[in-house]
Amino acid sequence: PLPPPLPPHPYAFFSPPHPNPPSSFNRINPNPSHGLSHSPPHYSLTSSKSLQNPHPPPQNPHKTPYRLHSSSTTTSTAPNTATTPTITTTTTSPSGATNASTPSPSPQNPILQRNPAFLPYCPRPRAGLSPEFRRTRSTRVISKRNLSSAKPSHDNARTASPAAAHCLAQILRSPPNDRALVTILSSFRPALAIPEDYCFILHELGDRDKCPPKALRFFHSAMPLMRSRIEQGKLLTAAICGLGKMGRPELARQVFDVGVARAYGNTVFAYSSLISAYARSGLAAEAMGVFESMKAAGLRPTTISYNAVIDACGKGGVDLQFTLEFFREMLHDGLCPDRKTFNSLLAACSRAGHLEDARVMFDEMIRLGMGRDIYTYNTFIDAICKCGNMELAVQVMLDMPTNNVCPNVVTYSTLMDGYSKLEQFDEALKIYEKMKSLKIQLDRVCYNTLLSIYVKTGRFEEIARVCEEMNVVGVDKDTVTYNSLINGYGKQGRLDVVAYLVQDMRERGVAPSVLTYSTLMDIYSKAGMYGDAANVFLEFKESGLKADVVLYSSFIDTLAKNGLVECAVWLLDEMTRVGIEPNVVTYNTIIDAFGKSRIIVEEDGVGSTTVGVEGCGSQVVRAFSQLARGFGRPVAEEVSRRSEELFCILGLFQKMIQQGVRPNVVTFSAILNACSRCNSFEDASLLLEQLRLFDNFVYGVAHGLLMGCREVWVQAQSLFDELRQMDLPTSSAFYNALTDMLWHLGQKRGAQQVVLEGVQRHVWENAWSEFTLDLHLMSCGAAQAIVHAWLLSIRSIVFAGCELPEFVSILTGWGKHSKRAGASTLRCVIEVLLDSIGAPFNLERFNIGRFVSPGAMVAAWLREPGTINILLLRDERVQHSSPSSLLPRLQALQL
Repeated sequence: PLPPPLPPHPYAFFSPPHPNPPSSFNRINPNPSHGLSHSPPHYSLTSSKSLQNPHPPPQNPHKTPYRLHSSSTTTSTAPNTATTPTITTTTTSPSGATNASTPSPSPQNPILQRNPAFLPYCPRPRAGLSPEFRRTRSTRVISKRNLSSAKPSHDNARTASPAAAHCLAQILRSPPNDRALVTILSSFRPALAIPEDYCFILHELGDRDKCPPKALRFFHSAMPLMRSRIEQGKLLTAAICGLGKMGRPELARQVFDVGVARAYGNTVFAYSSLISAYARSGLAAEAMGVFESMKAAGLRPTTISYNAVIDACGKGGVDLQFTLEFFREMLHDGLCPDRKTFNSLLAACSRAGHLEDARVMFDEMIRLGMGRDIYTYNTFIDAICKCGNMELAVQVMLDMPTNNVCPNVVTYSTLMDGYSKLEQFDEALKIYEKMKSLKIQLDRVCYNTLLSIYVKTGRFEEIARVCEEMNVVGVDKDTVTYNSLINGYGKQGRLDVVAYLVQDMRERGVAPSVLTYSTLMDIYSKAGMYGDAANVFLEFKESGLKADVVLYSSFIDTLAKNGLVECAVWLLDEMTRVGIEPNVVTYNTIIDAFGKSRIIVEEDGVGSTTVGVEGCGSQVVRAFSQLARGFGRPVAEEVSRRSEELFCILGLFQKMIQQGVRPNVVTFSAILNACSRCNSFEDASLLLEQLRLFDNFVYGVAHGLLMGCREVWVQAQSLFDELRQMDLPTSSAFYNALTDMLWHLGQKRGAQQVVLEGVQRHVWENAWSEFTLDLHLMSCGAAQAIVHAWLLSIRSIVFAGCELPEFVSILTGWGKHSKRAGASTLRCVIEVLLDSIGAPFNLERFNIGRFVSPGAMVAAWLREPGTINILLLRDERVQHSSPSSLLPRLQALQL
């Protein structure tokens, strides 16, 4: 037995990371160094792993009858053993303990003096996937923030005279011109208090009005009335806050620079307000720059300053460890964090998907004597939902009343969105029905989530009803609403509705966001309408919006998937040159496109001309034009072209390391997919070797399976256990990629064993039953491997003396998501496979995605002496195994 772990340093949370932390890829002595240390769980985070969590969740004595089912990503319903393969496996989970002493922070901080045992417990890390495997897998969230939408004011302490309220009402109704504003100010000037009423009006304009010119004119008109630099500084701070709430931090910076130049803006309040303005727009780099310039100006940051920069880091997607450095600096400066500090850190953990770290923050607020408000609970529930543990999220919501906090519309809306992201739409709609029964009025965010659900489920009549309801209750559709509808209808191929939504957006004066343009270009590109995509790009250029990583990723995706991998790599370098950092999703797009080349352009096209977004508009339009008239590449050129692409892909991994972009599970799946498209085993081995740059454990499993090493199965099952904690689409994609690589490179029996592991772990829902095989969610390699195993299982039933039903069937789908109905790649592959092995299956007359055969005919074919040799798969590279050893395991399938 291993010795018990040493107690961690009491200030480990506040201390900086170890100067030479062990590599996260080292599986012999794991020591994850990201995020926070962990304290005993207040809530059970993984109900399916009770041994790892000795503290059961608290029982709520006030349970309500309303209780939702557990998320499928955390617990799995026990299936009928008669319809799924039963495979005996042995899983070893090695564990180890590592403890590194770290220097303690400054003892002068009163929080440390009040609570020296800040984190009294830290569980031993266990072997498994590196943290990168669980990182965010979508880049669209960067542009989904509707930063310019109106937000209600929660500052109940803000007061003003009746004259200020009347003046504000007239300003809100007035047109944004100088004459009207001067007239209003002249009439109210004798009754307005200086500077309180003027600051009140600027704050309210930021909350209730979205007309920056009006706020600027009011600010410049009021500034001469201020009687001292202190009053001028207060008015400046109010103006910066108002402009920041309007989503115009560049205007806030302009008035700030003027204030600093005139000596009334060099205050900690003005700097902190500008940091907050950048934070509201998710501009973390700019906010941190202002923070550093404040310290360089000789101003000591306050708790408000630190809260603002921590909030900016969280909203800007800054690495959590980097965000925590500001928190540590705050403590070393002797400042006490308040509730907003922890709420901002909690939000940063939520956005990063670090549920354990969020839970530590959530529990620590109680230990430090800070109450948890509705924002705290909503942020924590959002973090739980992002990790897919909906059962825990509902439990936390049900426990809120015991702490005198009532769930609000945001709480329920967060739960709806969590279920929607897991595609558990029925559960999401139950939340909606619960809100209606409690007479909770939906807000715009909740309506947007509801519309997204109806779009994804194709309930178009409900979409019309919800839009009408929004009009009745006075909730206007905003950019997020239209983006959701455009994206949903675009995926459904309803381009006529997409065109109507764009026109309606213009008529209602709703400004498109960068996400709107990138979504439209993605829709038109996938539909092969490159001319329309080019027109959308030209409109984007005229809008004056700044391109972001989502827009660049959309271009890169279009180029890469159409065979222009080299151009996609060039565009990757271009986006870095203009100051936009590519993320892991951008890299994944190019890696996954390797070997999918279908289009080649003329010599004067994209292949020989630089392509960019900013400053290179004509080249982008030219690229779309070339794609529109692209033609198939000659077969003779394909081999050399594939080698050039391989060279580009290998260079990408070095760029990822140089830029500090950490991979996620999709990166690993993309690498495995790329290996399955290589021309030779040598090229695949070279590509697979790149996994060692990111994760030795995953590389070891993949390489061991590829080489036919039987001893690697213990580690492989540990890897599959880790994958089980992820959502089904992500885990199934990894299984598909791994199986395709093994099948393509001759390890067909190994591919079959991987598929059987996936079926046993319910990676593909309802894929296997005794006499029906559903391959809808499987890749070509996985589908072919499981067909062999399934037919062997039926053969064992036949030789056991049991009769087969009238028909047995294999479902493949008929290509409804393809550009052409019926163009299903999987169906064609299975058809060739069945023909090659002589299986008596034919396409059903009225369902071209189903292969059927009479049971008697299948039984007769399986009884033929040569059938067993056809169905048993073999590996090209085998170590310590025999092909016949698979048969006893398959005989357990019908038990």
